Amino acid sequence: MNIKLSALAAGLLSISAQACNTSHNLPGQNIDLYFGRNSAQVPTDQVLKLANWAIDMRLRYPIQEVLSIGGMAEASEKEPKKLAMQRGEAAKTMLTQFGLDQVPYDVRAGIYKPLRHLVESPAKVRRVEIELSPGCPNNCCDGK
Repeated sequence: MNIKLSALAAGLLSISAQACNTSHNLPGQNIDLYFGRNSAQVPTDQVLKLANWAIDMRLRYPIQEVLSIGGMAEASEKEPKKLAMQRGEAAKTMLTQFGLDQVPYDVRAGIYKPLRHLVESPAKVRRVEIELSPGCPNNCCDGK
């Protein structure tokens, strides 16, 4: 009798191990916010864009692993490192106001340094890059 129970238990364990043998999460969800020169104030159109995105993320992904926020500034802007961080913090504040307040945040700042062969327009450089990493209810996403 013990041999049959042991075999059954081993069989069930092997089935569940095949179904999910490691932790997985869904692909990250991204949005960029754009700012005026030397400004950390989020323009009205970008506030609306972020509000809609935050609501969509809350509805689609009830489990959020982390929100990564990267504030960017041009090197020629006034106090670019400080400005980049202010932009990131402004985005974080708004995201918490829009209901993404139960997720850990990673806020960082960077100064855009153009590569010779790839130069973005200044309007696209002054931005905050946001990525939400959604989690799965059972921490084992299988696409179903």
